[in-house]
Amino acid sequence: MITIGLEEEVQVVDASGQLVPHDFSDGGPPARDTGEGLLDKEIHRCAIELKTRICRSVGELQTALHALREQARLRTAAQGQQILVAGLHPTAMWQQQTRHEGVDYPHYTRLIDEYQDVARSAFSFGMHLHLGFTVEVPKMAIMNRLRHVLPEVLALSASSPYFEGCDTGLQTWRHSLLDRYPRMGVPDVWNSEGDYQAHLQRLRQLGCVAQDQGLWQDLRLHHRYGTLEVRIMDSHPDLHRIGLIATLLKWEAETLALELASGRQGTAWSRACIEENKWRARRHGLQAQWIEWDRDEACSSAEHFERWWSRIAFRAADSAERNRWERRLADALSEGSYADALRHRAQSDTDWRSTLQWMVAMSVDEPPALQSAGGWR
Repeated sequence: MITIGLEEEVQVVDASGQLVPHDFSDGGPPARDTGEGLLDKEIHRCAIELKTRICRSVGELQTALHALREQARLRTAAQGQQILVAGLHPTAMWQQQTRHEGVDYPHYTRLIDEYQDVARSAFSFGMHLHLGFTVEVPKMAIMNRLRHVLPEVLALSASSPYFEGCDTGLQTWRHSLLDRYPRMGVPDVWNSEGDYQAHLQRLRQLGCVAQDQGLWQDLRLHHRYGTLEVRIMDSHPDLHRIGLIATLLKWEAETLALELASGRQGTAWSRACIEENKWRARRHGLQAQWIEWDRDEACSSAEHFERWWSRIAFRAADSAERNRWERRLADALSEGSYADALRHRAQSDTDWRSTLQWMVAMSVDEPPALQSAGGWR
């Protein structure tokens, strides 16, 4: 059994859709304790981080995230604010954003002191999925091959084509900000968990990272939780799309564990190979031509995702579950990305007002069981 949990960074905006700082000291009306997780600060005061509880199924995860979004909406509404879910705000300027820093926030102050404008300007909003394993599972061997599908889940989540009011030409500009940090991007292949931990400890001893800090790469072995944390995705408003991404990653990890247990350990691709597909995901999203390095050939998203699906779909609990997520994957490939929809909306909007209001509206979801297919459209 693989457990899952999600961290999601959401934007706090005013009535016009512009980023504003949220005051965490003002809790507003008492939050309803749903037991589904918690809300937390981020380095920029225009962000709220939602952290779900540990879940045993994707359905539980969607329910938990929905409940936390509702809590975030209550908190922000008490201050005359709203939430907006996307990888970047399309028009905001980083120089205008305030941060949690000073003596009351030593962690964030240390990050700003070390990384300067890299930290100040990286007001991006991501989605991190944690995969939890039992102690006997070889997590590093799984991590080495889970790296292969990082670009695919990035393409499914792509929601940040605009930056500071300009069309970047990419599906996700968020990584153009994040990858300026050191020790970022696709991780290397590691021979063992021991080697990975030894490297991390070496970095700590040399003062490269703080004692309580891990690596920030697109996928990491978490330094406290022991989970494999997939960090590459943009935040995305649609619970169905999030559920699809979580399902694909969970089934991929389960498939890898079974392959390893039966002695079918495939070759781990190099970082350079995966970065090639990551660029294609960043640039073209679900319209990318994917390189399948085991075959040395490029193929369309339709063919590429069909091959992936055929390999992992046996992990479904029953035919109903398999059919449900197969439809969601087909819908995703047909609809394209949220970045596509945002670009379509913004092209006819001269001052961004209606587009920002549309983005806020798309962030108001219903529980997965009630939301219609393609609701974010």
